Amino acid sequence: MFFELTINFSILFCFTILIFWPFIQYEDNPFIHKYKSIIVGVTFGFAAFILTALATPYAHGMLINNRIIFVLFSGLLGGPVAIVITGFFIAMSRFVLLYTTILSFVIMLNTLLVTLIASFIAFKRPITYQNIPIYFFIITIEHLIILIIFDRFAVNGLSYLILYFIVSVLTFYAVRKILMQLEDKNKQIKQIYALRKTDLLTQLPNNIAIEQKLFSYVNAKIPFELLHIDIRQFREMNYMYHYKAGDEVLVQISKMLKDQLPENAHIGRIDSDEFYVVLPEMAPAEAITLAYSINKSVQQLTFEDYPSNQLTLAIGICSYPQNGQTVKELYRLSNDALLNAKQQANIQICHYNQIKHRK
Repeated sequence: MFFELTINFSILFCFTILIFWPFIQYEDNPFIHKYKSIIVGVTFGFAAFILTALATPYAHGMLINNRIIFVLFSGLLGGPVAIVITGFFIAMSRFVLLYTTILSFVIMLNTLLVTLIASFIAFKRPITYQNIPIYFFIITIEHLIILIIFDRFAVNGLSYLILYFIVSVLTFYAVRKILMQLEDKNKQIKQIYALRKTDLLTQLPNNIAIEQKLFSYVNAKIPFELLHIDIRQFREMNYMYHYKAGDEVLVQISKMLKDQLPENAHIGRIDSDEFYVVLPEMAPAEAITLAYSINKSVQQLTFEDYPSNQLTLAIGICSYPQNGQTVKELYRLSNDALLNAKQQANIQICHYNQIKHRK
């Protein structure tokens, strides 16, 4: 009996860990994020089906519904919808593999009822690591009561139920502990990764992050305008008033850019006084108009550690896919437009189309 339960819960333990880790690792994937509840429910449900098939030889047709661990961790990861899907799979696995007695039918119906109730409650009180033990104990005790009521003579004694309960509790807490540790480690890794892609002074994405964004748009063939922005007089000001004034300028200009750019825009600091701005689904004329507005806003900024307010920007602009087809090519073209903008006497803004027309 102990051997049977140990194998049963060992399989459950391994399945839960193996399923949970990829989801917390790749939860930012757009497809997984959009269909997370369905994917989680189907995955945990299919795993429960496989587990029932593997564990059937060890259960002698008397498999108590310990698959509730799958249901609960499915709800923890995917929410109420995932609970319903996983519960349905578990009930169907009982019907297909274990529907040999009245008790099996009763437990199947009980599983469906319990998962529906748990799903409804989870809408009001979402399952978390803190409250999942409450769900577990209530449902586990309920299953034991059902088993005692409907099969009081077929169960191999009270010792079987006690042993089942103990192994269930140990398995549940072991899985919960390891999943919490996995999620904590995953958060730490993501924080480190985020810091690697963040400019510490301005808290803007750095060149690594903005390059990844550019590659994602190019790969998805989404049109965009790329602005290459350079702060004029920055090096002279930094030399005259030292780094504190330079830091203040960078922070204020970064804040102004974030406030003035559209919500779908992406901005990154790529050098000491240079920025990239990605403007998806924007026409060249709109990008030029926005560049003029940004330059005007910079000229109106005032700085505590820098008495002059005559900072200006030089902005080079290019378009994907009209001007360039690759990220490397867009880098070159935006830089060519920026160099051309710096040569202009007054308004230092240039779109690469202007250079093309002069050739």
